[in-house]
Amino acid sequence: MSKDDKLTLYEHKESVCCHKVGLTFAEKQIEPDVVNISLEHQEQRQPWYLAINPLGMVPALVHNGRTIVHSTIITEYIDDSFPDPPLMPKESYLRAERRLWARRIDDGLHVPHIAAISFIIAFGQQFRARLNSPEKLAGYFDNIKDIRYREMIRSWYESDLDSASLRQSLQVYSTFLHEMEETLRRSAWLAGPNYSLADIDVIPYLWRLSNLQLDFLWAQLPHVTDWFERLTARPAFKSAIIDTGLPDWIGGMREAGLKARPRLERVVADLEPHGGLKVGM
Repeated sequence: MSKDDKLTLYEHKESVCCHKVGLTFAEKQIEPDVVNISLEHQEQRQPWYLAINPLGMVPALVHNGRTIVHSTIITEYIDDSFPDPPLMPKESYLRAERRLWARRIDDGLHVPHIAAISFIIAFGQQFRARLNSPEKLAGYFDNIKDIRYREMIRSWYESDLDSASLRQSLQVYSTFLHEMEETLRRSAWLAGPNYSLADIDVIPYLWRLSNLQLDFLWAQLPHVTDWFERLTARPAFKSAIIDTGLPDWIGGMREAGLKARPRLERVVADLEPHGGLKVGM
């Protein structure tokens, strides 16, 4: 990294997408300037931030005055711009494999599934405590301009642990984890013999599940279990995710997850291991 490079990362410390970017920077041993965006106070929808990222999402990276958005694009941009150590596989086929894992995440696993699981199990409780009047609740929904996303949030708000939305999302994750197990049975990492952006793409989602006390989803998958332990033991993971985590958020997820776990174990026991669902296909 040149001394003239100016890097500013707009993020939230418990966003799975921001974890991908933070972990990529940590593996490169690069420390950008960080601006924390308060998702709980809808700062991502404030005019000053929309001027940086009109999508109203985190993360956003500004490099020498130019903005890059979407976490998958940002991580590849970082690897292109700062190639040591390389995190994109060299072989064309393995590069395609990495992009397939990224597409599974972006097209099928992120929205609605990690959001639904997180909201229904944990975040919904914080949501109800903060929006504790009809006026506050109406104001929150009115501020979400994307109608599809607004209605998803509303449906999660009205859901509980027995909801079809949560069951479907857990089924998708069960299927995804079995696909991971088959891949990791053949290779040490998700896109071949070397740790890569493919692993960085996926680990934040399992970390979120672990914080929600859903790690029993892969307890019987030895290769996924080994991969998770190897990856979360990396120094970069500690510095980028563990050491910078928000205790209130993590504590809230773990407390809610522990409370919900007996019911969720019964739900998961009734799922088909592969479920007939191909994530992102």
